[in-house]
Amino acid sequence: MLTKINGLMLADAFAPAHRSMALSAGEAVVRALTSRQWTERFAVQAEGQGVLISARLYFATDRLRLSKDDPAWGLARALQTRSSDGFLRQAAARDLIGHFRPWAAPFIVALIGEYIVEILEDIAAGLTPDMTLALAAFIAENPAYWRTTKCRVMSYWDAYYRHGGYDMSVTHVPLVEEPSCWGRVKRRMLRYWNVGHRHDRGNGMHRSYRRDEYIGFKLIDRLDLAVAGQA
Repeated sequence: MLTKINGLMLADAFAPAHRSMALSAGEAVVRALTSRQWTERFAVQAEGQGVLISARLYFATDRLRLSKDDPAWGLARALQTRSSDGFLRQAAARDLIGHFRPWAAPFIVALIGEYIVEILEDIAAGLTPDMTLALAAFIAENPAYWRTTKCRVMSYWDAYYRHGGYDMSVTHVPLVEEPSCWGRVKRRMLRYWNVGHRHDRGNGMHRSYRRDEYIGFKLIDRLDLAVAGQA
């Protein structure tokens, strides 16, 4: 677990080709964070390079000392998709989708593996052919991470959306696809439940979705087809 984060660490979320912009984005985001952080970083391949992305970031403000015209602004918005606040995640994700670049693929796929259905709907609505190809390329580089992501989609659907409401018990979430990811899924579910219930959606109730209705599964199917098309 990390309790202190600096701009260099945040810049590690992007491939070396974007280092200058990533450092600027990292410094801008650090200035917006709370003084205390408690997070992990997950490792994936992006654009052929290993990167380290924060699982969660805790923001004191959503304001960035960067203008939209600054080349680092998009990378800073990507980092804001890791916010503990679901509304900030959604706003940042919409900017990331609207100004999509291939370096953003890990952040979009990470959001697919989370539980806020409105963000999943935004991703589906903004999924252009170029964005689909970039996400598929990232998935092909990271098959184990994609399996874990699909595991999370299944688990969150079962916990939040299969029957609606906020009745979640990790003991009732099915073990699917990858037993090795089950421990991580349970830890994330407990953490996201705690954060989400208190900060993301207040006391609002989720509607229920059949499996064939749920947008998370539709995104998985679309991206699996795109990956298969590249094979």
